[in-house]
Amino acid sequence: MKPQLTGWLLGIALLAAAVTVAEPENPFALAGKAVRVGPAGSVNYLLPLLELRRQRPAYLRNAADIGTYWQAMATFAAMAGELDSIAYYWRQNDGHTPLATGPVVAPPPAVATILAQTQHRQVVMFNEEHTQPRGRWLVGSLLPALYQQGFRYLALEALDAVDSAGLRQRGYPVAASGFYTNEPHFGNLIRRAQQLGFHIVAYDTMSADRERDEARNLLAATLGPHPGARVVVLAGHGHLNESSTAQTMATWVRKLSGIDPLTIEQTQAALTDPPGWRTLPPGAYLVPPASLPDRALTCDLYVLNRLRLAETGNGFGDPAARTTRLALPADSLRAAPQVMLVYWQREKQAQPGAVPVAVYCLRPNETTVRLALMPGTYLAELRDAPGRRCWQRTFPVK
Repeated sequence: MKPQLTGWLLGIALLAAAVTVAEPENPFALAGKAVRVGPAGSVNYLLPLLELRRQRPAYLRNAADIGTYWQAMATFAAMAGELDSIAYYWRQNDGHTPLATGPVVAPPPAVATILAQTQHRQVVMFNEEHTQPRGRWLVGSLLPALYQQGFRYLALEALDAVDSAGLRQRGYPVAASGFYTNEPHFGNLIRRAQQLGFHIVAYDTMSADRERDEARNLLAATLGPHPGARVVVLAGHGHLNESSTAQTMATWVRKLSGIDPLTIEQTQAALTDPPGWRTLPPGAYLVPPASLPDRALTCDLYVLNRLRLAETGNGFGDPAARTTRLALPADSLRAAPQVMLVYWQREKQAQPGAVPVAVYCLRPNETTVRLALMPGTYLAELRDAPGRRCWQRTFPVK
């Protein structure tokens, strides 16, 4: 976590002028307004965090707000690239306290087993914590192998159907493509899928029977016109639950198509914290159901996702990615706090609202940022809390 940002709040006139009220609005609504501060059509990645932190005492005074507040903090920390803050914020939520379990055997790596099972299945569903980019990063790292196995559709719950046609034409997401898709790793997942040749599908709905209608939308866009198609799905939390009593998207897919999806769960192991897991090297591991005594979801495979995304960019572990250090000029660092946004140059020139490939909140006195980027030409920008550009630079990665 970067607690230094909290100390900068008093120095920001935009925030200091605001008046803290006894009962602040929903934290997502508060942050949603801050996201839109700045150039039209773009996303402000820094101000939502600052505003939520400024209002923290008011939210924590009201027990009904606490859970939503910490969820919002984790969500917007992920958006802003504050990956070391996400777990801290999520742990503050009483509903997500780590479970105490006895010692367990170190779990095996997950990737080989996942790919051994996906090659025999037609529909593969992953879930994710919307506040944690590691889940979508794992899917992105598996996409080349899944494409080799014959999968051609990637269905994303987070995608706005209104922008589906535009997304397929552009090949990259913009601010209007969805909410969670503004998180850089999610944007990079979409880019990677498009580059490989996947057809991107939006299937979500907020209808009265959301689970059933999600399944209907998914099937109508994939197996309906192409019965032999192979589909990868990324959904949130419980939509993959295959319990005999559940009425979820996964169970509706089975009922409506007769196809039993392979369901890969990435959220439950994060709630368990046995000593044997704390020292595992970064990676994705398979855990037996018995290691999750209070698991709420019934799925085929359970993954403990401990991927470390620090210093990552848009490579998803690809060996072609290059470690890149950006030196920031001192005369551009006078405003505090600041956030660095890195874009594909061609995307930013074509669409001001293009989703950045990387976002990084600067620490005090930080003058160098390190990223792992695929070869190409990029545009880096420094912006302050109100969204004003303080510096920009175009640079190649070879």
